[in-house]
Amino acid sequence: MLAPHRIAGDFVERSMQGRPVTGPPDDISPAIERLERRSYITYLSRLNAYRRLAHANMAWNVALVALSTSTVIASVGTLVEKEMYGKGGDALMVALAVFSLSISLVVSGVGYGTRAKAMEENYKRIQQISVSVENLKEYAGPDRREKYQKLQDEYDVAMTSSENHTAHDYRRTQSIPPHSGFGFWRHVRGFFGWLGHFAAVTFPYMSLIVPVALLVPFGVWFVNGL
Repeated sequence: MLAPHRIAGDFVERSMQGRPVTGPPDDISPAIERLERRSYITYLSRLNAYRRLAHANMAWNVALVALSTSTVIASVGTLVEKEMYGKGGDALMVALAVFSLSISLVVSGVGYGTRAKAMEENYKRIQQISVSVENLKEYAGPDRREKYQKLQDEYDVAMTSSENHTAHDYRRTQSIPPHSGFGFWRHVRGFFGWLGHFAAVTFPYMSLIVPVALLVPFGVWFVNGL
């Protein structure tokens, strides 16, 4: 049986020579693997968050442009044909203008575009950290622990320098066994989470009903006047 100092000496020698390290007294391989898994899942979750925010930004921009354009067109129509939208046409135009302004202020306050840009930078940074941690698994130099600690610190900074992803963003990274009871309840809970997410995503497109409803009377009036 080798003495403890012989084992430690062999470990240091292997590390300095860049040879594979097996069973060192202060082996941090489990910690590196945990950081690798955690950083990769975080990267995927933040990527999903970026896609969600970018999509919301695009959808609301389309909805607001459509609403503003249709309101202006309808207002021009009422100047020529007072009864185009009934006796309350003027009040309707004012209400739609206020509604459009309110939605614009809310969307601007939420800041989907700015948040999406920040989330994009964050997920790319975490992706770089995840790749570095993966490469560290094969590294056996004497400064392995220092490199690990540096990556851990960078990961912690990246986590706190941006808003967090949602539970829905995280669930999209997970695979659940289809025939397990635990997986079943996870699916049920995930379904309701997906339903809420679906409603939030589709609401901007559902609001396009208003511009369409405004343009139909204008289109009918315009065609009949040809």
